[in-house]
Amino acid sequence: MRSLKFLIPLSSLLVIPSFTVNATSQDTFLKESSYELVLNKYSESALLSNFGVSVNDINVSLSGWSDTGNSLDPESEDMIVKSASAYKIVDRNGYYYGYGVLNEDGEGSTSPNHSADNYFWAGQDNEDGRKFADFDFILFSFDEKVTLDEVGFGWVNKRGDDQQVSIAGINDNQLSSLKSQNSTWTDIINGAVSNSFNITKKNGSYQSSGFGFTEGAKYWLVGAYNTVFGTVNGASMYNDGLKVTSISFTKASVENTQVSEPGALALMSLGLGLVLYRRKRRV
Repeated sequence: MRSLKFLIPLSSLLVIPSFTVNATSQDTFLKESSYELVLNKYSESALLSNFGVSVNDINVSLSGWSDTGNSLDPESEDMIVKSASAYKIVDRNGYYYGYGVLNEDGEGSTSPNHSADNYFWAGQDNEDGRKFADFDFILFSFDEKVTLDEVGFGWVNKRGDDQQVSIAGINDNQLSSLKSQNSTWTDIINGAVSNSFNITKKNGSYQSSGFGFTEGAKYWLVGAYNTVFGTVNGASMYNDGLKVTSISFTKASVENTQVSEPGALALMSLGLGLVLYRRKRRV
């Protein structure tokens, strides 16, 4: 009868180290890190400064942009996006409406005008007037990636009837295209996270929400309905005007996932082969 003394438990011969690596999944958003920026809580100069204001631990600033052309693109055919003035709109009686955009195509700043809008060019309700209308946007610049969840408005055109907002989250390259002041909206948001949404009235206030963005960005454009950003079924363009009072956003967090090291399985197979080889030699 053969001795079984060489049937040594596998666990006593194999000491298999446990290897794990951290696999990083970028732009995973944890909903417990949600914030609201109420613009009227901060001074206009602070919001429009390069540093901006701090919402808990996130800094955000505002700037204005509009397609008002350049020296090679005259006003009657302007398509090039240039810097504009985002500013706080307060009427003569001190009533606050929100933040709008004043571009350089001769639009007045008399309160409660001017909104961020896409009105007919030079007041012309014809093919040229619609084709060359200026699309005004406010850029919210953050110091880290966020998703935009909701926008609040203090005023919208036509008392909210058939009013839409366009939104895009852009990256550093797209921001450079914007700041070059030599690009169209189509150029700027090429590949960006973007869409357009209805503006609704809830509890006496205008808002747009339910965006469903799952990708984060450090820079978010919010402005008058532009089908380049995305379309809304049944919506009409060139009649949209809005004044922003607040935004809600979610902070992006990086989630670490423990992944088993493939080498552990190879070590186990090697150890098992060694045991079987030793048994064969001794039996």
